[in-house]
Amino acid sequence: MAEQENYDQLFNAPVEMGETKNASDDYQAGADKGKGGIYQSIIRFVPWHQNPKNSIQEKWVSWLIDPLTQKGRFVDCPSSIGKPSILSDMYWKLKKSESLLEQKKADVFSRRHSFTTLIQIIKDDNQPELEGKIKVYRFGKKLWEKINSEMKPVIGDPHNPYDLLNGKIFGLVITKISGFNNYDQSKFIDKVIPLCMPNEEGKLIPISAETDKGVVFNFLKENSPDLARYGFKEWDNDTHDYVNGVIMAVTGQAPAPNNMASINETIQSNKTVSLPKAESSGITSTEISLGDINVASNTNLPEIEMPDLPDIGGIPGDLDSALADL
Repeated sequence: MAEQENYDQLFNAPVEMGETKNASDDYQAGADKGKGGIYQSIIRFVPWHQNPKNSIQEKWVSWLIDPLTQKGRFVDCPSSIGKPSILSDMYWKLKKSESLLEQKKADVFSRRHSFTTLIQIIKDDNQPELEGKIKVYRFGKKLWEKINSEMKPVIGDPHNPYDLLNGKIFGLVITKISGFNNYDQSKFIDKVIPLCMPNEEGKLIPISAETDKGVVFNFLKENSPDLARYGFKEWDNDTHDYVNGVIMAVTGQAPAPNNMASINETIQSNKTVSLPKAESSGITSTEISLGDINVASNTNLPEIEMPDLPDIGGIPGDLDSALADL
């Protein structure tokens, strides 16, 4: 009975929107890897079989650079799980300083919102060998807002993109603006593609309502990376020492050997600032321009035809129009 309930939860995928690792598990996509400076692919979101409710792992992270060695590393911020954070404390202490020099130092301790989920690659002309595979995808607030707007729209009916049978596919379009990857042109496509599994001949076939739920569960269990590895991690002694070293180098404050308590005592403004959770941005539709693409699958996935489009100059209209023949 417990397994049956787990299957039912997986198919309903009640994903919550509010709340280092094996790189081969990650879906590596960026404008620099795309054709003509634009990366385009079609993906669908997949629930985490171990805990569908937590199919999106959320945390705050800092890229902490030691000014003495100029080497950096990602550090998970304890505020991710509601704990006091020396990173947040140091940022706001320096940011509120009357000294412009100290205000600039605050940037060392800045954080960003990070989200991680599982996806199945449906079409990718840049990396066709990945089509049909389940990968980990890390993204920021902008794509989170697009997912949240599907699940909790301001206008229209909600849609769960993690639904294994009825989830819409997502058109990932990554351009580069001011040297950074930009996701404004990405959006959900009004076309449902169920999860695809290989049959006995190795041909990828979309599942249906008649597909055995236990078979689907085992497929996801055997082929999904472990999403738990991407959630918040408690600091070990090495992390404490590294953070202490950066604080000492930046501020001159004496670090505590293995815990943050003594450093907290030295900070006059020891008040953790809790930033608000991301809120829905409303309707996801947006006008876009697609680069020249000719998607030809070398797998047996369901046929998805995309039109030949002009170069970066684009075409008028939105993604729905551009992909009307899907």
